Amino acid sequence: MSLQSILAGRGMQSFNRTQSVMLIHIAEGIIRPSDIAHDMGATRQNIHAMAKPLIDAHIIEVVPDPDDGRSKQYAFCEDSLELRDTVIQLLKHLDRKLGERIGKGDLKDLKRALSSDWGEIIAEAP
Repeated sequence: MSLQSILAGRGMQSFNRTQSVMLIHIAEGIIRPSDIAHDMGATRQNIHAMAKPLIDAHIIEVVPDPDDGRSKQYAFCEDSLELRDTVIQLLKHLDRKLGERIGKGDLKDLKRALSSDWGEIIAEAP
């Protein structure tokens, strides 16, 4: 099951995998390009380039960061709030299903492990 297949099944616009991952981040509240870049192991410049088609399609928009006047954030456009809600609904559904399969305690441990700082990206082979 993927975001792309769920959206297509509901007759909604589908996106490539990278765009889907960006939409998931934004739906989860990870809205600063630098934070998305860190999570995805990309540069901010890459994130801006990946966001451009979503911005051009009026799926997301760039808005000022209320905490830092020099920074920008991504937000879903008013016309794409149904898409945002679908993404959030899918994430909650997958979270419940995974909890049923591995147990709520293990799911909590998994989330904690995946949320921890793993250090710098390993860029060279041994």
